Amino acid sequence: MKDMGNADNSIVPSNIENNTDNTGGAEASVSEDPVILELKHVCKTFKGGKKSTETKAVQDVSLVVRQGKSIGVVGESGCGKSTIARMITQFTPTSSGQILLDGQDITNIGPSGAKEIYRKVQMVFQDPYSVFSPRMQVGTFLEEGLLHFGIMSHAEAAKEAVALMEQVELSPDLLTRFPHQLSGGQQQRVAIARAISIKPKLLILDEATSALDVSVQKQVLKLLVKLQKRNNLSYLFIGHDLAVIRSITDQVIVMYAGRLMEEIDSEELDYHACHPYTQRLLGSVFSIHDRDVKEIELEYLGMEDDRESKGCVFCNRCPYAMDICSKEAPVMRTLHDNHRIACHLKDF
Repeated sequence: MKDMGNADNSIVPSNIENNTDNTGGAEASVSEDPVILELKHVCKTFKGGKKSTETKAVQDVSLVVRQGKSIGVVGESGCGKSTIARMITQFTPTSSGQILLDGQDITNIGPSGAKEIYRKVQMVFQDPYSVFSPRMQVGTFLEEGLLHFGIMSHAEAAKEAVALMEQVELSPDLLTRFPHQLSGGQQQRVAIARAISIKPKLLILDEATSALDVSVQKQVLKLLVKLQKRNNLSYLFIGHDLAVIRSITDQVIVMYAGRLMEEIDSEELDYHACHPYTQRLLGSVFSIHDRDVKEIELEYLGMEDDRESKGCVFCNRCPYAMDICSKEAPVMRTLHDNHRIACHLKDF
């Protein structure tokens, strides 16, 4: 994860080079950092009330999260990014593919192995209040994970709760308060403190700051950067706010209708993103620094129909669509180090 700063929202069109190396799996990074999480061709199909009704929520998704790194998954609501988080945490079973955590296959491991997973993976949700018990004081809430996993005694956990509050820059005086007595920003900081209390290797942050005021959001994002550096945490940051995602992550993965569209280093996103959908997302990011503001065309989001496409799921909305786009799904191909794209186009 990089230090937060002001990102330039300008978009510079770039050509896709014709030096591709077709691959369906996630590319190994040049980095020597060990792999914490790996998804291999993961799919999830939800079946409706009728046997013939199916929704392809996630299709052939492969990605890698390395130790100490932060990966952002971005896309419109309904693109499947939260479903990926739920499959990793075993809230939702996987239809096919593999999920590896620390090299161990945890695909549909079930309740018997869930405790071991949660020792390594914790999740921070959009609504912090939903994870609290309204009758539980903050101190008890923070101690619960330490006691559940047998990491500390009651006395040790009480002392650790004080240290955790200091880590998330809150006063220990709040330990005796109840959730409703905290602000939204304070609740999210406490939720983060609980998530890191058992020293997991991976934090999944599902829209973790989107419900907060902008000023509070910035404070929480800066806190996450500090905690990652201090604890060498890996983050899988899920959201729809491209400006936030790119400002705090090392790499951005763009999804549409259950499929990966593009994977690119965050610092390269503004100037070297190639996929038409990624460029459409970048064009929707407002900046007060933009002088030549182009009108953004708003159109109906027919994502449910796009999921059933035999070809590229974005072809119905793509201004560059060709005949092959509706007939054949593009495979992820490598443009250069850490930059992959699923698109039939060679040039723009």
